[in-house]
Amino acid sequence: MTAISLRGLRKRFGALPVLDGIDLEVPEGSVYGLLGLNGAGKTTLLRLLMGFLRPSGGEGDILGHSLGGLDTALRRRIAYVPERPAFYESMRVGELMRFVAALHPAWDQTVADGYIDAFGLPLGRRARALSTGMRTQLALVLALATDPELLVIDEPAAGLDPVHRRRYLQVLLEASAVPTRTVLLTSQDLGLVERACDHFALLHERRIQVAGPLTEILDAERRLVVQAPAEAGAALGALAGVRSVRPEPHGFLVTGRVDERLVQGVPGVRGIQAYGLSLEEIFWSYVEG
Repeated sequence: MTAISLRGLRKRFGALPVLDGIDLEVPEGSVYGLLGLNGAGKTTLLRLLMGFLRPSGGEGDILGHSLGGLDTALRRRIAYVPERPAFYESMRVGELMRFVAALHPAWDQTVADGYIDAFGLPLGRRARALSTGMRTQLALVLALATDPELLVIDEPAAGLDPVHRRRYLQVLLEASAVPTRTVLLTSQDLGLVERACDHFALLHERRIQVAGPLTEILDAERRLVVQAPAEAGAALGALAGVRSVRPEPHGFLVTGRVDERLVQGVPGVRGIQAYGLSLEEIFWSYVEG
């Protein structure tokens, strides 16, 4: 079962293409990290999912409903935490909690109180007096207390100091452990994605470049040091799954989802040394071309 399914989704702002054929499957119960550089279109994709923007083409489903069909009942099953949360600035933290509780039949005050205590948020402080870290934490508390089936977070913990970031990540990991909950988050923080997510996708140049279970991708991606003459470079670059071939003093550095048996079959190859890639290395191997 999938919580989110996108097929050829496109978005243009005037003549500017931002997303160009997004295909993505987010399994139910997964913690899915969407990686990408600034300006890659991650926030635009989330806003399309939430119905704040209309797609320019393609189609998709969210919790079994077509994009654009988010009625009140469906929206109550989804919690969205933007990168820069907006509150009624004159309200105190306790007042904001009561305000949101009145809008959500599934509101769980016990959950809200527990996370308020975990973050040490002051109930009597007005929203305008909260620090950036406190605002980010409060937005997560308000989202989790509605018991969402789908939790969508744009750049969690962005700009937080180490103490606030650690507390935020602890709460996020706890909230993600609910079996019936799907979490989709965008981030540039590779460490956060590697620790919190079991699936990830890389959005670059308006498309999803790689997507799937994190462990499977880490197992499949390789960097090979290939001992071969210079004339073997073109044949290596033509192999299935190869993303880059870089000349080295005694051969080539080959990166990608590469079958070593195919590499061994290239005329002139004398030897191969294989290494796994970290998530950071995979990210940069796609982004840097």
